[in-house]
Amino acid sequence: MKKLLTIFALTSITAAFSQITINANFPSNMNAGSSIDADVKINKGAVGNFAKYQLDVPTGYVVSAIDAKTGNFTFENQRAKIVWVSVPSEPEFTIKLKVQAMSNATNPGTFNQKFYYLENSEKKEVEATPVVINIGGASSSASTSAPVETQPVATSTPVETKPVTTSTPVETKPVATSTPVESKPVETKPVASKPVETAKPKPSVAASEAGMTFKVQIGAYSNEPSKSKFSGAGKVNIDLINGMYKVTVGNFNNLDEAVRFRDELKSKGYTGFIARYKNGVRVN
Repeated sequence: MKKLLTIFALTSITAAFSQITINANFPSNMNAGSSIDADVKINKGAVGNFAKYQLDVPTGYVVSAIDAKTGNFTFENQRAKIVWVSVPSEPEFTIKLKVQAMSNATNPGTFNQKFYYLENSEKKEVEATPVVINIGGASSSASTSAPVETQPVATSTPVETKPVTTSTPVETKPVATSTPVESKPVETKPVASKPVETAKPKPSVAASEAGMTFKVQIGAYSNEPSKSKFSGAGKVNIDLINGMYKVTVGNFNNLDEAVRFRDELKSKGYTGFIARYKNGVRVN
């Protein structure tokens, strides 16, 4: 009897763990330079103590936490993570994230999700269906639920067309022409023309308007990082913006120069995007 009870208990625990699901509600379309709020519903079943939610983010997108459900949120090297030392006690809970698409956002962008937990002191993981976001087009919601079966739409029966009968051609008679009038050539005199002075082209300005400057952001953290971590990138600035410590490098008046500098940082192993400032105030 004890053996039967033990087997029943183990079977119940395994069944509870096997019911773990991740259902993310992301938009299928968004515009570059915009941001949206996304919900991720996690059904953890009987999981307790340590757990982690991980979201791998494509280049050109930034993710920040709105509600991490008491977990520790970080976003580094295009990977968002929420770590719980003690996961929320309810079997199902929802975390809320903000997704921002920058001007260099990958199109389409694929987001991969995983949920890690401990089962009998052994690390396990559950991988959800990837979420894909397209830049541009009508905005709609994209979730990881099962696809809906579609059925072909019946087309209407084609309408038979008949040729249109043309009317009997009308007989035409030639029109008598009048006696030609003798014409004399008109003497023309050349008109002195003056060259038209054209305006000199103005030099193009890379910035969209005066007072615009550009920096390269290479990281965003919930806790303030050490500048020594970015020694290979040069002189960095760390600013607290909307509850996140954002790390930027450089200060350019020309967008093309900022893009070239971003590509140089990429060759050094730093992933970043262009941050825009208007009269010293960040606008994205």
